[in-house]
Order: sequence, then C-alpha cells, then structure tokens
Amino acid sequence: MKIANHKLVHDDGTPYPFKASPNLGGPILSHDYLIIHYTEGQTVKGAVEWLTSHESKVSAHLVIGRDGSMFQLVPFDRTAVHTGRSQWQGRKGLARYSIGIELDNAGKLSRKGVKWVSGFGKAYPESDILEGVHKFGARKYGWHMYPQAQLEAAAEVAAVLVREYGIGEILGHDDIAPKRKWDPGPAFPTDQFRATVAGMLTAAQQG
Repeated sequence: MKIANHKLVHDDGTPYPFKASPNLGGPILSHDYLIIHYTEGQTVKGAVEWLTSHESKVSAHLVIGRDGSMFQLVPFDRTAVHTGRSQWQGRKGLARYSIGIELDNAGKLSRKGVKWVSGFGKAYPESDILEGVHKFGARKYGWHMYPQAQLEAAAEVAAVLVREYGIGEILGHDDIAPKRKWDPGPAFPTDQFRATVAGMLTAAQQG
C-alpha cells in the first residue's frame, strides 16, 4: 500500500474504500502523532456510518475492521475530529497534529453473571476477552481482544503513514486523554505494535 494525494491506495494505484466524513477541520498543522482508538461498537460498517454522520460530530482518518479491511474517512492532510480534549508533553488539542485510526472493537466490558457484556449490551465469549486493569484504572474489566489480521493491517498502514509523514510517536487515545478515554485499552499490544512498525520501517530502508 501507499499514499497518493493524501489518500490510501494499493500498490497498483487502486484506492481503498473512501467515504467522506463531514466532521473535519482545516489542514493538519504537523504530522507528529498517530493516535490509536477503538470504536466501542458492534461492526466496522456501523462505525463507518456513525463517523460519517453529521449527528456524531466526530471522525477519524481510518477505520480498520477485524478482518483487516480498511476504510478512509478523512484525507491525511486534513484534521479529523478524533481526540477531543487532549494533551501530550505540554501540547494541547492534538487533532491538529495527528492522524487517527479507529479499530473495530467492542472496548471495555463488564461481567454480568458468567458473561462479558459490552456497553451496548452484547455478550462476548470468554475466548475473545482479556481480563485486566487499565494502566490508568484500579478496577478489573474485560477488554475485547484484537484479531491478528486487524493488528497486522494496522501495523502495515502505520508504517506507511510514519514513513510518508515523518510521524514521531504512536500513542493511544488513553495516553492523550487519561481517565477520560480508555481506548485502545489493555488488550492492544502497544509496545509490540510499535516494535512491529519500527521493524517494518527498518526492513523497508534496507530493502
């Protein structure tokens, strides 16, 4: 994959699915951060519909399905509405300095009897859940796990974005809005993800 005119395309130039969100701002001031989110929803289709609706007032540059499918909603040179109140190392309002990726994921779940239940009321099997405490929390919850296909797709596009725009840091929404936001949560392997992206970049340079 590669980037052409700030949109994601396949190596042969064929564009990835693009559905324009009305929820966007002006030009990104500088591409310093890549912010990882979870959708906290049931399906990738539902997430795309919500993030491209006027009603939601929010957006992201990319949404990645659990099967690795990708949908772009905002060009990479425009500000998506994905960070809200946020700060990192003294800088505030990070939407103007970042690209946002949403991963299709149910998010934080609570134990109801023998089941793990999402905030929207759907029960998930034990095999899909990581039980743990968030790095900024104190209570145990269930966290919807990320399939390998989704993580691989996210790492691939992250490497392309870092290389294209010179992005310096990969962060979670919870890093820039601690205790207000919990995504991508403990089930997202942040350190491993960063290492994978770094390895892809090194391999590309050597190749």
